[in-house]
Amino acid sequence: MKRIQLYISVWKEAASQISALLQPVSAGAALYAANDPRLPLCDDRGDNISALNPQYCELTVQYWAWKNQSFDFGGLLHQRRYFDFSSLAPYACDQPKRPKRPYRILQFPTQKVLDTIGLTETSVSQLLQRYRIIAPLPEDICQSVEDYYNRRDKQAFDDLGLLRTVISDLYPSYTQSAEQYLQQTNAYFCNMFVADRALFEQYSKWLFTILEEYTRRKPSDKQYPREQGKLAERLFGIYMTYLKTQTSVPWAELPRVHFSAINGATPKNMSFSRFWYHICPPNSRRRGWLRKLKK
Repeated sequence: MKRIQLYISVWKEAASQISALLQPVSAGAALYAANDPRLPLCDDRGDNISALNPQYCELTVQYWAWKNQSFDFGGLLHQRRYFDFSSLAPYACDQPKRPKRPYRILQFPTQKVLDTIGLTETSVSQLLQRYRIIAPLPEDICQSVEDYYNRRDKQAFDDLGLLRTVISDLYPSYTQSAEQYLQQTNAYFCNMFVADRALFEQYSKWLFTILEEYTRRKPSDKQYPREQGKLAERLFGIYMTYLKTQTSVPWAELPRVHFSAINGATPKNMSFSRFWYHICPPNSRRRGWLRKLKK
């Protein structure tokens, strides 16, 4: 059987390993104090960028897994966000029916919950026999990806302009996909994916090469916390757009599960709030209108 490892980015929590499939990793461990809880797996061992966690967020775990771990299929999850594997007929290159909602909200990832969402070695293996990459189901944000970024994340600098230039210089074959993705309204969020080893390595090399060059070119006084993590969400969308339109790579997209009782989730964040989920459901015009109101 193929070895599948789903690495979960965990920030300063003594989470336990629930199954051989799920591998919690202490993220940004290079910045931990002596008394901060550490997991058996930490992203500051071997070849790593752990100290850059304030900028790269969960990507420091992806980098560490790429450079130091052995697997046939590898994935990046977050302690507050997993994939919902409960449907073995997901939206995919050979399955045109899309689920209505891009995520649902549960409380905590207990073993019972993991069984409910199909996060077992059997169900994950069945999907990975058919698809080389699994991505989050995009969310309709009712405005372009570029407009949404510029409203929410732009920090007095043309971030996406610089990102376009870096992509054009380093990976010109992706420029068309970059424009296509940035102008569409379906957005990929959360920096989550599962892929076979070859694609995991290809995507990681592509992603970190672009982010490193972007960081090198941008004035240091214009950089801000979590910047590379936010840009990576846009880059993942560009990468998936390229795979879907320019290659024959078999892909699937799954809804997410957000855990509202995990450290760091707050009622103010709509994606963890049951109230907002029911009042303004994701993919609805009401949610899109609310997004436009929020700064």
